Amino acid sequence: MLNLMKSEFIKLRTLRSTLVATFILIAFPVVITVLNAFFLTEPKDTFMIEILTTTGFVSMLMSGVLGVFAIAQEYSQGTIRITFASTPLRMKVYVAKALVLSLWVAFSVALLEVIGLGIASFALKRRGFDFGVMYKQNPYDSAWQVLFAFSAVCVLFALVGFALGALLRNSPGAISTLILVPLLVEGILVGLLSAVFKIDISRKVPFTAALNSVSINPDGSRWSLVGYFGIWCLGLSILAALFMKRRDA
Repeated sequence: MLNLMKSEFIKLRTLRSTLVATFILIAFPVVITVLNAFFLTEPKDTFMIEILTTTGFVSMLMSGVLGVFAIAQEYSQGTIRITFASTPLRMKVYVAKALVLSLWVAFSVALLEVIGLGIASFALKRRGFDFGVMYKQNPYDSAWQVLFAFSAVCVLFALVGFALGALLRNSPGAISTLILVPLLVEGILVGLLSAVFKIDISRKVPFTAALNSVSINPDGSRWSLVGYFGIWCLGLSILAALFMKRRDA
């Protein structure tokens, strides 16, 4: 397994598309957070975390895009056949790819949090504000909880993208699905059911739950929301792994 993971890591880091997506994942929220730290007129102790996680929706999408690239490009280029020839146990290939992808995204998100909040904290102190960025609202919720939830959700987005890539075997289709479902489809579905049948499922749609989990004041238990999204991610991943095992490459 370790040799297979090393091989998958080499594939991941040598793809130009992967490096570009990783750069956007890290740079976008960092730049917005740092600019606000330097120029926001009246910042509060929760603002930097809130700005980081709000703009971090781009990072979540980029995490999903990384997941798509990790598998769909191999199918489109035909190199997946070489991978399956060297490792006939396809489930092992799926798990190795998923583990490497998860570690890659987790490290990237940790890096963006350290850089973004580190520079933001320095900027606030230079401007004379005596509070840091790591607030603590109560004993049960703090900046650390938000940051860990944000990291977990980004990893789960990556695994969802990976599963979609394995199911659809097509980068444009998988990326379109990954973007349209949280931005458009869920909102339309919630609105229609609420208007026509008076049914409120806003707390039961997975991507909305994921986004809610990284807000400063989530509508529900933060880790229950992360877990709920994780269950959807697990189900999709199992389905994708079974399809990979049974379909021709």
